[in-house]
Amino acid sequence: MANENHLTLINKGVSAWNQWRDENPDVAPDLSGINLNKINLKHANLSHVDLSQTSLLGADLGYTNLHCVNLSRADLSGVDFNEANLTEANLTDTNLLGAYLSGADLSQADLSRAKVNRADLTGVNLSSAILTKTSLVGADLSRANLSQASMVGADLSRTEMSRVDLSQTDLTGAALRDTRLIGANLSQSILVNAVLIGARLNRADLSATNFTGANLSTATLLGAKLTQANLSQADLTAANLSGANLSEAILTQAILDEANLSGANLTDAVVTDMSAEGADFSQATLPDGSLSESPS
Repeated sequence: MANENHLTLINKGVSAWNQWRDENPDVAPDLSGINLNKINLKHANLSHVDLSQTSLLGADLGYTNLHCVNLSRADLSGVDFNEANLTEANLTDTNLLGAYLSGADLSQADLSRAKVNRADLTGVNLSSAILTKTSLVGADLSRANLSQASMVGADLSRTEMSRVDLSQTDLTGAALRDTRLIGANLSQSILVNAVLIGARLNRADLSATNFTGANLSTATLLGAKLTQANLSQADLTAANLSGANLSEAILTQAILDEANLSGANLTDAVVTDMSAEGADFSQATLPDGSLSESPS
C-alpha cells in the first residue's frame, strides 16, 4: 500500500512534489493501491514511482515523466498522457480504456495483457515495446512507431493503423480483422498465423514479411509491396491484390481462389501448389515474366 507521507506530498500539488523529488532523488515513492481519480499531475516527476493497482480515472498526466513507473494493474481509463514519457514503464494488465496517449513515448514499455481499447495512440512511440496479448480493439494508432515491438497474440481488430511503422515487429497469431493499415510499413515483420480477414493494406510495404499460414481472405492490398514476402499456406481467398508487387514472393500452397491479381507483378514468384481457382490475372506479369492478357 501507499506510503502515507508520499500521499500527503502528492496532494500538495506538482510544484511541492517535484521539489521533494529533486531533494530526495534516491527515494522510490510508493503510491500504490490508492484512489487518485481526476488528479492533475501535469509535468510531475513520477519516474520510478510505484502506482500499481492505483485508480487514476480521468487524471491529467500530460507531459509527465513516468520513466520506469510501475502502473501494473492500475485503472487508467480516460487518463490524459499527452506527450508523456513512459519509456520502460510497466503497464502490464493495465486498463487504458479510452485513454489519450497522443505523442507519448512508450518505447521499451511493457503493456502485456493491457486493455487499450478505443484509446488515442496517434503518433505514439512504441518501438521495442512488449504488447503480448494486448487488446487494442478500435484504438487509433495512426502514424505510431511500433518498429521491433513484440505483439504476439495481440488483438488489433478494427484498429486504425494508417501509416504506422510495424517494421520488424512480431505479430505472430495477432488478430487484425478489419484493421486499416493503409500506407503502413510492415517490412520484415512476422505475421505467422495472423488473422487479417477484411484488413485494408492498400499501398502498404510488406516486403520480406512472413505471412506463413496467415488468413488474408477478403483483404484489400491494392498496390501493396510484397516483394520477397513469404505467403506460404496463406489464405488469400477473394483478396484484392490489384497492382500489387509480388516479385520473388513465396506463394507455396497459398490459396488465391477468386482473388483479384489484375496488373500484379509476380515476376520470379514461387507458386508451387498454389490454388488460384477463379482468380483474375488480367494484365498481370506472371512468374516467367510473361504478361497475362486475360483472366485465368
